[in-house]
Amino acid sequence: MHIPDGFLTLNIIIPAFIITIIFWVFAFKKIKITEQQVPMMGLLTALFFAAMMLNFPLFGPTTAHLLGGATIGLTLGPFAGGISMTIILILQAFLFGDGGLTTLGANVLNMGIIGVLVPCALFLAITKIFKVREPGKKLFTIIFISAFAGDLLAAIAAGAELGLSSLSPWYGLNVAVPAMAINHSIVGVGEGIVTVVLIATLLKLRPDVLEKSPILDKLPFLQNKIDPEEE
Repeated sequence: MHIPDGFLTLNIIIPAFIITIIFWVFAFKKIKITEQQVPMMGLLTALFFAAMMLNFPLFGPTTAHLLGGATIGLTLGPFAGGISMTIILILQAFLFGDGGLTTLGANVLNMGIIGVLVPCALFLAITKIFKVREPGKKLFTIIFISAFAGDLLAAIAAGAELGLSSLSPWYGLNVAVPAMAINHSIVGVGEGIVTVVLIATLLKLRPDVLEKSPILDKLPFLQNKIDPEEE
């Protein structure tokens, strides 16, 4: 999903950078990280830095990879999650040439904003509608759906940017969007499973970290719990 330099035109590059810069400014003003979340932010950033470097060839001339936006967003919140994804994308672009500098705004928009905010928004909306009161199948199904949707919509956004930038009628929106959507609808299943496993593990082993999440702290069973370290 990393778009390299030379694949986007200025009519996509400039608006993408503007949206991304606005998000960065807003995120740095709103970000709140507790002492418990700092090590978790470093761990998740390192984990998905490595995971995103693994690209899997699927159908057609495209590859796909895990995003991690849902896990990072649900655990740290959308603003800290977006900054974490930005760090990953900047390091990948500068150190490994995975993605580009001119396309950094678009890549952050797709993976660091859409890929993080969509799962967070969906999770909040669905848990409120279905009134999730305890951990279980309902909660984990919602986490899966949120992660899947975030991955898929980020891929569709990338496909749209590539399609709108293409000067060839053979690689426009009608080709780029379906190619990205089909591949990442498959990877999205893996994204959902990984997100469920990681959140379920944290719920069992480190609920104190999730209690500090601006997203997961809305769940009734995480409210007013005692920090294990204080017991």
